[in-house]
Amino acid sequence: MRKRTYMTGLGLAAAVSAILAGGPIASACSLILWNTNDKAVVAARTMDLYIDDQPRLVFLPRGIARRGVSERNAVEWTSKYASTVMTALDAATSDGMNEAGVSVHLLYLHGSEHEPDDARPGLSNALWGQYVLDNFATVSDALAALEKLRIVSVKVHGREWPLHLSIEDATGDSAVIEFVGGKVVVHHGKDVTVMTNEPPLDEQMANLKRYKLFGGELSMPGDIDPMSRFVRASSYLKTLPPPADTTEAIGHLAGVVRNVAVPFGAHDTSGGESMDTWPTRWASVSDHTHKVYYVMPVNSPNVLWVDFSKLKLDGKDILAVTPTEPGLSGDVSASLKPFGTTAKAFPPNH
Repeated sequence: MRKRTYMTGLGLAAAVSAILAGGPIASACSLILWNTNDKAVVAARTMDLYIDDQPRLVFLPRGIARRGVSERNAVEWTSKYASTVMTALDAATSDGMNEAGVSVHLLYLHGSEHEPDDARPGLSNALWGQYVLDNFATVSDALAALEKLRIVSVKVHGREWPLHLSIEDATGDSAVIEFVGGKVVVHHGKDVTVMTNEPPLDEQMANLKRYKLFGGELSMPGDIDPMSRFVRASSYLKTLPPPADTTEAIGHLAGVVRNVAVPFGAHDTSGGESMDTWPTRWASVSDHTHKVYYVMPVNSPNVLWVDFSKLKLDGKDILAVTPTEPGLSGDVSASLKPFGTTAKAFPPNH
């Protein structure tokens, strides 16, 4: 794993020694990348939130013009790649994959502290992931471009959301980007495979070494706090058997991500101070190899998916469906309905 920190340039990462203070409202999510099997590169995440995020499954064709923030100094772009995304509150891209097999996942990181204002163009953290999906086919290219931008925390649903971002591509390359102490911390490499919430990834990896399978003596924890979920996801990922085919690879990883999901009504009994223990509302699996994006709502026993090979990537219509609709199941590529045109940015520009 290559790790870098930078403000306006890249440098050597410093270890983080304390969890930064944060507000009482959080989103507790988990991300797992399986890039060591020979059938498919697949990533899975849970979306855990204290409120209904009003998810919408949206297909965005190429050619959508966007502006990164509403203020004067903003990055502007027109999407080169089509993407299928999950939006939150009709205001942010929280998860998704593009036609090149790049996926992004926004997760909550308690205590995130953004960089100070500078001369770089601004990009809203609500559009952070969408910028990557719109423009890049590899993790490395995305990181190089993001270095030249300043990520701006914006209000969504009446509040700001401290976030970190995971990016994966079809080769199995991966990166996690965090804001710690006013600096950007980048963890980059094919061994960056699990992310939950606080503390930052440096501390999560140090804690992992206390547990069996990673050199320690402790048994696997079973609680719902972020550190327990990180250990559990890492442990199950390490012991996954080789899949017989792509379907089995997706099913195996879906089983792991379900094991770190938080049931409604669950209580954190770990004794820690984490606030990131809200219920899972949906999960996703991204098949980077075959360009299929799966969604698993928790209010339904069904799984639904969108197949890029069945969509018009350079079309003019933005298409969408509410994934929590009762009875919705299977391949919904043909069930997506017009929601707007490429002349309308969705999620909205900031």
